[in-house]
Amino acid sequence: MYAHRSSPSFSKVILRLFAILVIIFLLYFGYSTFNEHDLLRERLYHLGYPESGHIIQGDKILWSDGHLTILQGEYVENYPITAEQAYNIVLQYLASYNAKLRQYGYKLEPKKSSLTEKEKSGQLYWVFELKLKSDRTSMFAGFVWVNRKTGTVEIKGILG
Repeated sequence: MYAHRSSPSFSKVILRLFAILVIIFLLYFGYSTFNEHDLLRERLYHLGYPESGHIIQGDKILWSDGHLTILQGEYVENYPITAEQAYNIVLQYLASYNAKLRQYGYKLEPKKSSLTEKEKSGQLYWVFELKLKSDRTSMFAGFVWVNRKTGTVEIKGILG
């Protein structure tokens, strides 16, 4: 004869389902909290830069941090400003503007995910989209251009 087992009660089933849902939620929360998500690295990868080391594309050497070396025969031209340095340069440049805007509840912020490379007048630049943010809204304020060789900043938009 088979041993007869009674079916679990409704409250035990609900308790087990709740425990499973709590475990799934905690795993998701832990993953999303501690998983590093670097928007600049993702953007560099999208622009063709390697995740580590360097790659050679024709006469250019693309480094994983975003700096660039151009080889023209025996002439080597280096663009040492990395994407992270460009972002930090922009933040430092905007600090005085943000100090004045803080009293009105606004802040200028470069958008990391908008990082692009542009050439103007024979110079190479990192370009970020500039946002004017308040507590609830964000609006387009222009573009920030950072010279990849010298680190100088130009703003095209509402500030200039």
